[in-house]
Amino acid sequence: MSVFFDSLGIFETALFIIASSSTLILVIQTILSFSGMGGESDLDIDGDVDLAENASGDGSEKGNFDADGLRLFTVRGILAFLMVGSWVGFIARMAEIHAFVALLFAVASGTASLFGIAKLMQVLMSLNNDGTLKTSNAIGQTGTVYIRIPGAEKGVGKVSVTVQERFCEFDAITENSEGLKTGEAVYVTDVRAGNVLVVEKLDK
Repeated sequence: MSVFFDSLGIFETALFIIASSSTLILVIQTILSFSGMGGESDLDIDGDVDLAENASGDGSEKGNFDADGLRLFTVRGILAFLMVGSWVGFIARMAEIHAFVALLFAVASGTASLFGIAKLMQVLMSLNNDGTLKTSNAIGQTGTVYIRIPGAEKGVGKVSVTVQERFCEFDAITENSEGLKTGEAVYVTDVRAGNVLVVEKLDK
């Protein structure tokens, strides 16, 4: 290994260290994300620090940092920029390409990966939003009482309802003077604050 580093110049050594380090961090981060131990997926999608918002205080300069709604400056995006750019630059130098040209290749490929990751996250965000469960879609659906519901809105029970092809359980109340027993069929008439469904007995 020492012989390998001895054969490298300062520029090549820097590229190799950056490439190796960013690759290792990205691999660990990805493994943790898939195992549910890491929070990067949430960070990218919901909680990334928007550099533009920090700069302006209200996000009014967002266009200086984002392009077409893409979140460019995420942790994963920056790591991808460093990893791809450094490896491309290092390989270019190993192929005896001039340092300046290798640097241009590195920046270009790193930027491409940054935009690629941003676009991927944008698509994932879109899919995530499209798949978000909207409680209002339960209105008009039928279900079954899971936990008894007291009458006249005097208490909360639970119902099982299929919404957006998902079998879900919701807190529920009823306006009927009589309560609804466990196992009774109901239909949803409204949704109250806190995603509490208003249900009525389904007359068969």
